Amino acid sequence: MSIKLIASDLDGTLMSPDHLTVSERTKKALWLAHEKGIKIAIATGRALSFTEGVTSQIPFVDYVVCSNGASVYDRNNRNFIYGNTVSPEITAEAVKLLASMPVYFNIYVDGEIYVQRGGDKYFQNTGLPTVFLEDFASKLTVCDDIIEATAGKEAELIDVFYGNEEFKNVIFGFFESKGLVLTSALAGVVSATAVGSDKGNALNGLCGILGITADEVMTFGDASNDSTMLEFAHYSFAMENGDESCKASAKFSAPSNAEDGVAQMIEKYALSEE
Repeated sequence: MSIKLIASDLDGTLMSPDHLTVSERTKKALWLAHEKGIKIAIATGRALSFTEGVTSQIPFVDYVVCSNGASVYDRNNRNFIYGNTVSPEITAEAVKLLASMPVYFNIYVDGEIYVQRGGDKYFQNTGLPTVFLEDFASKLTVCDDIIEATAGKEAELIDVFYGNEEFKNVIFGFFESKGLVLTSALAGVVSATAVGSDKGNALNGLCGILGITADEVMTFGDASNDSTMLEFAHYSFAMENGDESCKASAKFSAPSNAEDGVAQMIEKYALSEE
């Protein structure tokens, strides 16, 4: 059966190891798929505002599954077409708790990333390139009072750099008590979303809108937050550099992102179809 939708994670998957660049081979493979009529989606833990550096390199992307699947943005019609967010009440409780702790955290709201001014002193780099972090910092909405700034708002995603086991236990315990789903794309970082808010459900919702079945979908990922969309799609690929939970969820494997693994598999499975 022909492939009608390609959805790829960004960091560690579609992007080069610098987390900023889409290689020329990958651009070409995606462009040829687009020209063939295949819909292109990126599926990421990033907020919508932090995907602009990617979509400027591949401007023909049709959809952005962002904030770990909390929302889907239609780039052609410039509107959100799917959403599953954390309630304002739980968001407020989470912000109040995290603001009282010596941890760095982000609240994703309406496609933007909110942070507390001065909170960067608690930030611990988990191995990300400096140039990537500088680009990330430029996209932040810095709040003098993040509790006030997010009052009454629904969070798409809450990211916490939890630092040590003591903080981890308190934070994880709170999120779990509220029924939130926890995933991780980086060591030492936890992402909390609403129940059912994941890349797989978001992709399923998008496919329902487009009239596409799972048998017609190709997905790529490298981390645990990609697992649900890898389980969903028939043509699902875990990157060679991916973690074990990701590899267990995928039906196929792909070379690493440093080897243009996404491009290689698109060339083999999507562009060679008769």
